[in-house]
Amino acid sequence: MTTPTEKTPFLGTYFDRDRVLRLERWTRILAWAIFAIYILQYLYDLLMNLYSNIVNGYPIDWFYMLFNLARPFQGLMLLAVLYILASALLILLDIEQNTRRAARQSGSREK
Repeated sequence: MTTPTEKTPFLGTYFDRDRVLRLERWTRILAWAIFAIYILQYLYDLLMNLYSNIVNGYPIDWFYMLFNLARPFQGLMLLAVLYILASALLILLDIEQNTRRAARQSGSREK
């Protein structure tokens, strides 16, 4: 004689799939917008430096322009980090979906 087994509830976290996909999409859009702002800021600073030097008759400071390239690289790093976070959201969503599927299949096998 076997004892009846109680069905334990699914202990995983339930995510609203549409919200996670929307958040992932907006994260990627935000990443590109921030990168564009960094590029525009660099171009504005570069052009203002050139204009200021040419109008006032100063020599062009090439080292300033070279070291100022750090700003677009900072934006590029931020773009990479936000893209990695967006990809991590998709991976976590896939893990959650696989866990839910495994729990549903193990529940059907017990019957």
